[in-house]
Amino acid sequence: MQNFSRINNRGFVLIAVIILIIFVAIIVAGVAIFLNQRLVGYDAEQRIARCRYNSQAGINYAVYQYRQSGATYAAPTTVNIDANNSFVITSTGGGGGSGAAGSLVFDARSAALASGNRNIVNDTIQNTAGTSATINRITVTWTKTPKSITEFVINGTTVWSGSIATSPAVLTISPTFAIPASTTYPITRVRFNSSVAGDSGVTVSFRCTDSSTTTPCTAYPAQVSTCVQSGGDLTIRSMGRTTGSTLYKTSQATYNTTTRAVTAYVEQSTSVP
Repeated sequence: MQNFSRINNRGFVLIAVIILIIFVAIIVAGVAIFLNQRLVGYDAEQRIARCRYNSQAGINYAVYQYRQSGATYAAPTTVNIDANNSFVITSTGGGGGSGAAGSLVFDARSAALASGNRNIVNDTIQNTAGTSATINRITVTWTKTPKSITEFVINGTTVWSGSIATSPAVLTISPTFAIPASTTYPITRVRFNSSVAGDSGVTVSFRCTDSSTTTPCTAYPAQVSTCVQSGGDLTIRSMGRTTGSTLYKTSQATYNTTTRAVTAYVEQSTSVP
């Protein structure tokens, strides 16, 4: 009987040990699953945060590029931040005001003189809109007199020639000159009959066939930034993403070209196409 009792006790102990082992295994497995889920969740949170930061970087990038060059990203543009992070950006609007002239951007940051300082060269005119802008008049002003404007050439085409000695000079463009959508043309030269050196500011403004007119933009001397038209809002959408993940975050903001302020910032659940 004593031997049977000992065997019986050992059997209970064995069963208890097995139950304990199973119980510990369940706890360890549960903890492992919990930790794995936490790590997966933490990784997802980190990726979402990076996606959000990347989408915000896209908004800032778009505003910077617009201020520098008038770029409005008519089509989605992908920019790589580094090997693992990027953003896709698209925007609409831009320029400012109403009519075709509102989307013209004049760039005199590289303005220089040539041909005995009689020619202003290296300026450009950009049409940031999705439709063509047709110019039928250019107004040129200058301060150093006496002097006459004799020629205005865009992209190698002489759009006007003659002789006007009074500033401001109104140049009638006939036939009209069209700048295609999303196109930048060089201002080949603005020619005068005497030296422009020392002039405190030669300006140009463009009138389009829809009667819209740009504000006067300095053509010489060189400027520190582009001349964009005021009064317009630029709607910017940017989607941030990371390599190796389908997660993304999309941000949208409105940039006012007059106040240069970013407003109406929201996050969206849709992707940038």
